[in-house]
Amino acid sequence: MLSGTIIRVKHLVEGSSQLSTCEAVGEGLHHATVGDTSSITIKLDQTRTQNFKKYFFSILAVGEDHIFAANPHPVSQNDTNITFTYVPTLPGEYDIYVEEIFQHSPWQKQVPGSPFRLIVQGDEKITDDLKVHTDNLPSCQDISRKNFSWVEGEWMTRKLTGRKHGVLRSGWVFQPKRCSFDIFTKDDIHIAASSKVPKTIAIVGSSRERGIFLSLVDLALRKHEKRKYEQSDLPKCWGFLEFQFGNLHFIYQDLRLNAAASNEAGSNGGVKITCHNNKIALKGNEYFNNMVEFIEKTLFGPGLWPDVIFVDARTEKLSLILEKIPSSWNGTIYPVVNFKVKELSLYNAYGRLVAQKEAKASRSLDSRVNLLDGFTLSTGMRHATESSPFILASHHFHRLCKEVNGEMVVCGNPTEMVAQFLLGQVIAPKGKDLWMKEIDYQKREKVLSVTNRTIRVCYDCPQTLLPYHIKSKPELLCYESIVGLHASSNQTYKVRKDNNCPKECMKTKPVQTAYVQSRSVAVRRCSIL
Repeated sequence: MLSGTIIRVKHLVEGSSQLSTCEAVGEGLHHATVGDTSSITIKLDQTRTQNFKKYFFSILAVGEDHIFAANPHPVSQNDTNITFTYVPTLPGEYDIYVEEIFQHSPWQKQVPGSPFRLIVQGDEKITDDLKVHTDNLPSCQDISRKNFSWVEGEWMTRKLTGRKHGVLRSGWVFQPKRCSFDIFTKDDIHIAASSKVPKTIAIVGSSRERGIFLSLVDLALRKHEKRKYEQSDLPKCWGFLEFQFGNLHFIYQDLRLNAAASNEAGSNGGVKITCHNNKIALKGNEYFNNMVEFIEKTLFGPGLWPDVIFVDARTEKLSLILEKIPSSWNGTIYPVVNFKVKELSLYNAYGRLVAQKEAKASRSLDSRVNLLDGFTLSTGMRHATESSPFILASHHFHRLCKEVNGEMVVCGNPTEMVAQFLLGQVIAPKGKDLWMKEIDYQKREKVLSVTNRTIRVCYDCPQTLLPYHIKSKPELLCYESIVGLHASSNQTYKVRKDNNCPKECMKTKPVQTAYVQSRSVAVRRCSIL
């Protein structure tokens, strides 16, 4: 393991150093005490607008080995100030970034004085006690995950946490209050793949969720097996991906579930279409129907049946998936609707309450639904997206990289953290400690002595994202290899080129703005004959 921490995040650059016209005041900007509530007040610029709903702020305290965020309080219609509070858990020195973020701009602005220097007072013994405490916490695999509270926590480095459960390859780990995440090494994954019982993790969503799949593969591969990772078919596929190593099976399907068209016809009896800028994104109910058939024929087709599903789905769309999942399936599904830092509503108290209410509604749909508060888990890394340090410039937490002498080719703490959690769900649902005790030592050594192991990769990837498309049963190109990933063969399927948004639709006013492929697009919805 590494002795230090990989820190590549720039929290402030020229593009994010412009000043906001709002003001921050309060003792919590400079001084705080462990265990006591501290507050910061944002004074709004009344010359711009008196509608507090138009203002969004991010307050992030960044220490060398610890990061935490302050949370906004609810405000009333006539308030001209927004109050944020936090309760520090560890003594130390922090840079506290108070930034205004904007609905139609990827660049944030610093409130004058930001970053402020924060000193948190407290007994140094607290840090030593924390290491013992985190070692003694139960595994996050083995506690109830029926509500949001189980994942409340903060990001820390190996210098602050105990050694029993481990940390990510970057040296960081998300440390909840109620449990500790088990971290699985490459050798652990190799041992798990030799199990007689097949285990499958399914990732269903957009490119943001694809980062979790990429992290899973990166964690499983040895250094020489990932030399062609960037040139392979994996990093940018808007279709179906499958990676198999022994009896461990990872799959990814690009599925824009929240954008899927319904079966409804257009208002004039025509076909409903959705356009992104000047291109058609969805047309009629073809995408919707294929999505349903994909769940029935592929995800739960013969020989697959995943053990755990991680899906980006709001409640109403999640119900569509659950209707197609066999009642005999005893796996777990995680509908994560807020694994993002780009959702402005999550930066105010009302938006967070709405998100929690929706999560509860999702949980009530089916006993197999568990909850993972993606925003709480990821928000401490809001400066560490693909567009670091710009909070709203990218949906992606992951990026291709070359760290640890080539051992790490997919960087992104939130995506790797979720990948580790999902591994724990299928490898050691009762915790890694118990799993390790059940492994025969001689068998372990024999498995790890194998140098030429076989991996299997399958894919069915389109050349373009738009129009959104999904096959009910992917037409897979596959290969097996003992040397690692192959460079892409470019045997991707083409989608129709006559994909321009109709002129009559382009004349209509956009109904909303969406973020696709890390850029803003105007969304129009029309009905054509």
